[in-house]
Amino acid sequence: MSLSILWLGRILPLPLNAGDRVYSAQLVGAVARAGAKVVFFGLNNPDEPTDGLTHLEPMVQWRQVPGTPRSRFTSLLSTLPMVGARFATRQYQKEIARELATNVYDAVVIDQYGMGWALSEVEQLARNDPVIVHLAHNFETELTADIARNFSGDAVRKLLLSENARKTRLMEQKLVQRCRLLITLTDHDGAAFTAINPALQSIVLPPGYSGPKQKKRIIDKAVPRRAIIVGSFSWIAKQMNLRRFLEVASAPFAQHGIELHLIGRVPDSLKSQLQARFPWVVFRGFVDDLNREFENARIALVPEETGGGFKLKILDYIYGRVPIGAIESSLEGIPDQIKLWFLIADDLQTLVNNVVDTIDDIARLNMMQDRAFALAENAFSWDVNGRRFVNAVESAAA
Repeated sequence: MSLSILWLGRILPLPLNAGDRVYSAQLVGAVARAGAKVVFFGLNNPDEPTDGLTHLEPMVQWRQVPGTPRSRFTSLLSTLPMVGARFATRQYQKEIARELATNVYDAVVIDQYGMGWALSEVEQLARNDPVIVHLAHNFETELTADIARNFSGDAVRKLLLSENARKTRLMEQKLVQRCRLLITLTDHDGAAFTAINPALQSIVLPPGYSGPKQKKRIIDKAVPRRAIIVGSFSWIAKQMNLRRFLEVASAPFAQHGIELHLIGRVPDSLKSQLQARFPWVVFRGFVDDLNREFENARIALVPEETGGGFKLKILDYIYGRVPIGAIESSLEGIPDQIKLWFLIADDLQTLVNNVVDTIDDIARLNMMQDRAFALAENAFSWDVNGRRFVNAVESAAA
């Protein structure tokens, strides 16, 4: 008999242009393909509303929760972390109660710490004793503390970030003490959670890859002397990293004639500030054909000092055959034998210097992209993750 799983997410994981949404969408799809019956709950994305579910796995039952999240201002008054307070709506609570009164599930997934509020709902309302699974995209206790510590803006906002870090720490402690199975993306995060609850059963499921793979590519002098950064810059940690990198890279890149293209969503207010200060940077926004951008770049950068977890865009770079330059701390979950073929630095200034020194070394760039691709070609599978997830839930239930 197949497992029945209720999967509780903040939003339906669309559009597929952010790492956490891609991970949730792909993993839940793989779990369904592995034979589980999966029902996924989530609100519509309030920041990037989408119509239709054509990009999501049809074997999953996708259920949109009516209504919208609470305002960010109102969420500040809650005892929950801000992201949790936004999505703990009365309508969502009603939908969970109705579903658990109607159906019995073998397991319930709490997807991300922002859904931690649902833990009590499930414990009180489930008519059986389902395996409660916490899917942790990051060790947010460490991450939110880093954001608060490294934030250099106004004092009031820094205080709010510190308070949010405190609430986040309490929520993650609650989750790992009361769930029965933990899923993390990296060994680092798994170890951090296990230190809180050594008895907790856990597995590490690094992201898979389901996009296109560029079977062959040769970088030559006709390729623009261009670096690219792909990402969505709505999150404060991403914005902090981007500002800091542009400050460090501005003079060396301009001096050596190196282009920088930013590909992905940048909020209008931030974009205006950065364009005024760094007019040499090209803001591309959303693009339809990411592989075309890869073909016209000599190196892709991951300059993220703040913010842990597995960066899914690294897999896009590898399979798009773009050489990679990165801060060491941003490479959690990438196997060491693959990292050997990256430009890795401990700080931004060293990373920028490495890019300047390597941008015209065509032979090295080709060796980097070719070896990284070869080592990663069969290393990241969503379907393997789906089967391992199902096995882990069955083991926890037993």
